[in-house]
Amino acid sequence: MEKRSNVGKKSRFSDRKLYHLSIGKVKNLNRNDWREFEITNISWNVHWQTNLFLAVIIRDYLRFFIKNTPVIGDCAFDDTSKILDCTDEECKAASQKWKGLVNSVADEFDELARHYRGDFDDVDVKSREEKRSELVKKAFADLAFIFDELSW
Repeated sequence: MEKRSNVGKKSRFSDRKLYHLSIGKVKNLNRNDWREFEITNISWNVHWQTNLFLAVIIRDYLRFFIKNTPVIGDCAFDDTSKILDCTDEECKAASQKWKGLVNSVADEFDELARHYRGDFDDVDVKSREEKRSELVKKAFADLAFIFDELSW
């Protein structure tokens, strides 16, 4: 009787583990303050592409935030003195601008994630790396612009 190789089984098991990674669990550090926490139980395999995971996490959290939060970020108002007493039209315009800002930053991180996954058509490595470097700078600069407003 022929002995079966375990190589195929190990490979399938390894691939299965990569599809079921844990990006972590929130662990509270202070019983009296829910804002003091850390992320624990991060799968070991996350570290080999942390840049990709962070790009996807930022993209998805931004999209979740803008879909589920009715607040309008202050940076969406041209004149911040009108925030508390804006007209309906001004509030609607600011709301649309805010949604556009947040979604546009999410789109930038989506494009960055595609770069880290290797989803590109060109073969010129140097230009691809330059483009990725520009994307990183722009995405994080735009995230910095809206960052303080990402609370409710």
